Amino acid sequence: MSRPSASLHDLAHLDACRRRLAWRYALGMALGLCAVLLVGYLMHSALVKQSLKSELVQLAQREAEVHQPDLEAWVAGRRGPEDVTIGFRPHRTAFYYVLGPDSRLVHGNETRPSLRDEVLALLKSNALPRDQVVFEEILADEEGVLQLALLRHPVKDAEGRYLGSVYAATDVGGSLAHLEQLLVLLLLLALGFVVLAGLGGWWMADRSLQPLQQALRQQREFIASASHELRAPLTVMNTALALVEREGRERLDDFHHQTLVDARDEVRRLGRLAEALLLLARMDAGGLSLRRERLALGEVVDRQLRLRRPRIEAHRQSLTSHLAEGLRVVGDADLLARLVGAGLDNAADYTPSGGAISVSLLAEAGRARLEIADSGPGMSEQQCRRAFERFYRGDPSRQRHQGGAGLGLAIIDEVARQHGGEARLFSAPGEGTRLVVTLPLAP
Repeated sequence: MSRPSASLHDLAHLDACRRRLAWRYALGMALGLCAVLLVGYLMHSALVKQSLKSELVQLAQREAEVHQPDLEAWVAGRRGPEDVTIGFRPHRTAFYYVLGPDSRLVHGNETRPSLRDEVLALLKSNALPRDQVVFEEILADEEGVLQLALLRHPVKDAEGRYLGSVYAATDVGGSLAHLEQLLVLLLLLALGFVVLAGLGGWWMADRSLQPLQQALRQQREFIASASHELRAPLTVMNTALALVEREGRERLDDFHHQTLVDARDEVRRLGRLAEALLLLARMDAGGLSLRRERLALGEVVDRQLRLRRPRIEAHRQSLTSHLAEGLRVVGDADLLARLVGAGLDNAADYTPSGGAISVSLLAEAGRARLEIADSGPGMSEQQCRRAFERFYRGDPSRQRHQGGAGLGLAIIDEVARQHGGEARLFSAPGEGTRLVVTLPLAP
């Protein structure tokens, strides 16, 4: 099972949210702008091609009306090859040829006489569709490849007999080159829009998350201030209750004595909660200075086991341990002790009477691997994913004094990350829970 994702209070998670929002804003803006550019290009391209088609259709229809008598005479045999005339259209791009039903040239009006043989060979070998513009390329010796738009308009007599066709054509190299240049320009604009959209998306994401950042900052400040202010009165209350309990033991009846003990336990619990909140708040604010020292992790674990063994045995829970010797890490002994203690407390809180808790420490792939396993009720996959969130408790039905405040695993996760390590949970309903913490070994 992979490590649960950081909760919303985590600054790293907030930065990840900002990146995701920026990416989505940028993607949406870029797609919208690119779609506008693409639609504009397609519309412009369609208008250019429609204008070419209209020009060729008008030219073909006009020349069909003019040269229908010539085609009728050609079919009747009154005209022959010796009667063919070719006009010249200087300074124009559109030209036409009139071919009879036998695909022989009847009449023409051209702009480049040198291309006549190539164009006629193309017209005779290519059965163009009726009244549809097609684009073809021909090879001109002097100018290289030329691009032509061609349109075939059939000519019929009054009785519907096919007399021949008018082939209207125009050089579209300039128009297509214009479209290609426009496409390149639009691609460059799209690239610029993507960059601007990225910057705009980051700005919008940052503005969108500012209220959340402010709320989180105020929440941390409040928790830190409240925890700090609560420490002194809670200490005074705990001391006063302990003094009253000791001095008034003989003068209090059992009921009042038990009430006093319960009050003192609750004050201690509030004190531990304030300490945990203050620790997490200092970690969030970056105000926690770790003492980096080489220490034997086994000694830290063994001491926490000794401190908690009486409580565990009082609940008729068995505690076994296997600690490898000589495993040293670089870190803060107090924080690592809190990590181990929180893991043991969590296991003890959720292990029933008669259950078992086992602790192991060993070296694995250059890291120290601490495992705390219990025989408790276990957790579902969803609970494991949320277990490291603050104030999350896997079993809400348990009483607060039984299950803690839901900060133990959050502290374990934060301390492990402060030391360059990782904390993970492995569990399943009815199969207990294993907490695995890995820390880098000291060089």
